[in-house]
Amino acid sequence: MQVALYVHPFDLAVLDDHGGLARLRDLGIGELSMATSYHDGRWLTPWNPSRRVRFLEDGCVHFRPTEDYARLQPKMSSEVVATGPSPLEILCAAAPAAGLMVRAWTVFGHNTRLGLAAPDVTVENAFGDRYPYALCPSQPEVQQYHQTLQRDLAGHTGLGSIELEALGQMGIAHSSHHDKTSFKPLGLYAFALSACFCPACLLVQQELGADGEAVRAQVRSFVTKCTTDADAMAPEPVPGSDAELDADQKQWVEAVLAGRQHTVAQLAQSITAASGSCRRAVQVHPDRWFTGSQLSAQAAMAFTGGEERVLTCYGDGPDAIAKVLASDGVRAIGDAPLRLSIWPKAPLFSCDDDVLRIKQLCTAHNVATVAIYHLGLLPWRTLERVAKILQ
Repeated sequence: MQVALYVHPFDLAVLDDHGGLARLRDLGIGELSMATSYHDGRWLTPWNPSRRVRFLEDGCVHFRPTEDYARLQPKMSSEVVATGPSPLEILCAAAPAAGLMVRAWTVFGHNTRLGLAAPDVTVENAFGDRYPYALCPSQPEVQQYHQTLQRDLAGHTGLGSIELEALGQMGIAHSSHHDKTSFKPLGLYAFALSACFCPACLLVQQELGADGEAVRAQVRSFVTKCTTDADAMAPEPVPGSDAELDADQKQWVEAVLAGRQHTVAQLAQSITAASGSCRRAVQVHPDRWFTGSQLSAQAAMAFTGGEERVLTCYGDGPDAIAKVLASDGVRAIGDAPLRLSIWPKAPLFSCDDDVLRIKQLCTAHNVATVAIYHLGLLPWRTLERVAKILQ
């Protein structure tokens, strides 16, 4: 089983003081997954000598774009110097000498900077509200941006694979600044608030033979029942699985899912065509209702079976991960190579046995790679402890 590590350019820029790439190799790390396109965030970085609390640059790329992106233009981060190689070029050149492979960990449609600049290509819920952090993948300009980003990355010599994050449609579950809600978005309520009815998605519904405006009306009615007509002190339970849906709910749920899968199938073709010799790794979630940064495992079936599936279990401990690996959604993946991403921190992970159990689960479920999240967020003591157990 291979061990990989997620990194950001600002981690690698100060890594020489901690032994450089060779130290990571000696810990048993075989691959570095470097962020190449990322969103904002506030990070506590335990060992960085110059920054302890870092606010990430929003919607930036850590390489030098060379392709024609048309309207949706990527912005280079401050990590990309005016002249000389970009962080991705530096890593692609240095990693092979240290015995490490390189992966471009790439966030596609989660981009608030672009969403605010072009709100007409973002996800639009049933009430006409836009989610600026979520570029809608049904939009032709967004599809062009995704394909161009993939092609630009694939042109880097020494890059082995590209990990696809936020390729599909993101929804309400993504947290925003100081979120306020009297009804926690769960189950069908969250799914309904995540359904997109932008003009491009309505066109997809039409192509599939559905009445998009009728579906919108059904979704609006359901959300209204869950909010306007509800009591915040005694909210009624909402369906949490397909088995709990009534006939009307099943009708609009299936229409929304069909539209999403149609869009992902289009993206899979264009992304594959733009990949060159780079392998593709698709972040997936076993729940087919899921609308976060990962594709549902069912929608990801549009990618060929030989392309790696990545289970990003950052917020899960061993018990929850065991359930994910045994789920119907993961079993449906078939023979596609599996990668499991973990964030080993308390209370999810509190002892060596927790990490050892992950290793045992990976062996039992034929997981080829465990990826540790994240070099900049973990103390060295923790990273060394976890890597030693996983070897």
